[in-house]
Formats: sequence, structure tokens, C-alpha cells
Amino acid sequence: MIKYEIPELLKEHENLITSTFRYSNEISFTREKTKPWDSKLGGCPYLKSSEDYPTDEDGNHMLFLAQINLADIEHLDELPEKGLLQFFVVNDELVGLEEPILVKYIEDYEENEEQLVKKHPYENEEDNWNLPFSHSGKMVFTSREMPMSSSLDLFRDIFMNKLSESEYEQLSDDCYSSDSRIGGYPYFVQNDYIGFDDDDFLLLQLDIDDECGIMFGDSGNCVFTIPKDALKNRDFSKVVYDWQCC
Repeated sequence: MIKYEIPELLKEHENLITSTFRYSNEISFTREKTKPWDSKLGGCPYLKSSEDYPTDEDGNHMLFLAQINLADIEHLDELPEKGLLQFFVVNDELVGLEEPILVKYIEDYEENEEQLVKKHPYENEEDNWNLPFSHSGKMVFTSREMPMSSSLDLFRDIFMNKLSESEYEQLSDDCYSSDSRIGGYPYFVQNDYIGFDDDDFLLLQLDIDDECGIMFGDSGNCVFTIPKDALKNRDFSKVVYDWQCC
């Protein structure tokens, strides 16, 4: 667990800052072969049959962005203890921004590669150019304690009138919550159009990464958020997807 150290300038506001703390699992990537049930960026999702691969409302195959094996995650009690989360978006030039998405929860899975699909059914199709990364890879997680993201509207509501101008600037710079992660707070490149607040959970953020060449648009990232009550009920139809760039 990586602990957050409050800057000396902000020590007198320690209680206020720590009241916003959340845990996150930061994600790094390695370009290596993955098993069907591994946490991964791209590649082949866990599939028992190629016919199980999701399609959009027009019957076209969707883009597989990521899969999370929940057994790999630490200190995020809101999530199920086991199972796989798979993230699919519509395969278009906007990376599905304006279309329905699919977050699929597989509670029980088998670890027998002989019974599973080993190769992405559509990985050789030309329209996979719409993928926002150049390489698939395995995910590695690091648990971190983090304060609220300064890109949230809620951050300004909480801190702007309680800190001096210099203190607010210091905290804003210190709470730049980029990087790929699960849990914690999202980073919005432009604006917090989602209105992320205490009742929301960051299900996945994919940010710029050199190892696997992740980039949404021009230096952008994506976020998947879900209301905590929907997450508690395992209702992943309530997930909100957004990506923004410079």
C-alpha cells in the first residue's frame, strides 16, 4: 500500500484532506502473453465460445478494451470478491463514445485453457485500428491511498473556500489523479461532465501509457464509472463511459 503524504504547506488542513481519501489500484502494463482469465488490456477476453463475443445493436462485433480479474484487486470492498469484469465499446472512430457500452460480469469462470477460446475472434480485422492502444498487455496492480482528484467539480466545492489561493494551487497540483486505475478518483482531461461524487465508483480508468501505447484521441484517457448502489446490486447496465482529450 502506497500512503499519501500531505505536503507541509497543507498540514493544518490534514483532517479535511484525509476525509476525502479513497483507495485505488493503480495499473501498470507489461507486454506479455496472458491466460484467458488474466487481468489484461486488449488481447482475447475470457470466452467459452467465439459465438459468445458481444455485438452492438447493429450486429457488429464490439471492441474489447480490458478485463479485470477481481481476485487481483486489493482494498476495494465495493467490488465483488471474485469474477471477471470485461469492458466492450462500439467499434467506431469515436471509440464508442456516443453509443451503448457493455460491461460484462462473469462471476464464475474456469481455469482450463483447453476449454476456452485462445485467440481473439476478430483480432485480424482492419477496423481494429479503432483500438486506442497499439499493444495488448497484462495488468499489474499497486494499491494506493489517494485524496480527491482536483479535476472534479466536487473538489472545488469542498476546498476552494477553505484554503488560501496558494494552498489551493498546491493541493490542486498534488491531486492530479492521472494514470490508469481502478477505484479512487478519475481524472478528466477537460471537464467533469459526469458529475462524479461520493455516490460513484471508478470502475476503470485507462490513461496514456508508453508500454502498450494507450491514448484516446489527442493525449486523452477514458473512464468507466458506476453508482455505488448499482455496483452493490451487480447492475453493470448503469455504467457510464466517457473519454476526453486535449
